[in-house]
Amino acid sequence: MQKRRRLNLLIALPAEAKPLIKSLALQRLQPVGSLPCYVSQDIQLVVSGPGLQSIAMAVNYLQEIAPTECQPAWLNLGICGHGSLPIGALFLADQVLGPDGDHWKLQSPLYPTANHGRLLCVTEPQSAYRQQLAYDMESLGFLKSLTPTIPMSHLHILKVVSDNPDSGIENINAKQVEKLITAQIIQIKDFISRITAYE
Repeated sequence: MQKRRRLNLLIALPAEAKPLIKSLALQRLQPVGSLPCYVSQDIQLVVSGPGLQSIAMAVNYLQEIAPTECQPAWLNLGICGHGSLPIGALFLADQVLGPDGDHWKLQSPLYPTANHGRLLCVTEPQSAYRQQLAYDMESLGFLKSLTPTIPMSHLHILKVVSDNPDSGIENINAKQVEKLITAQIIQIKDFISRITAYE
């Protein structure tokens, strides 16, 4: 019989989190902690705020409150820029690059409907894009906070493209972000099922 790992889900922005909170029927953790946290029996979602330091704090917070009886799966989900993919495309990071030469290889299962490739973690939103490269502001902090204590096979980064050379960061707003995540909610939930299943 297939079993399920717990899932720790890290999301930077409330607009990114809202569709997941609704679709996964998550409830606000009480009493309220230092960061917004939403839970079900086997999922914990924290809204971290943008940037490396914010997501590192959110990882630490989840590790403090999480049950310790099993090794959970970890997922960083949100929006990203991309040099060639269309707005709304689902993107699975198989490598994460940092501005100082950091290079991480991920071991997520290949997802048939998701584009996959390199994700460059930057310290501020980008207005110039390179072909075949995605951009975000949290992935490096996510990985650095969790390794080497968490196996790489348990760490996953899934993004939805929100901006590209044809539609830049100036066009992004909370309502649009929520719509982009909502449009991919079935595929996101399927991916969650894949990474939390084990024999």
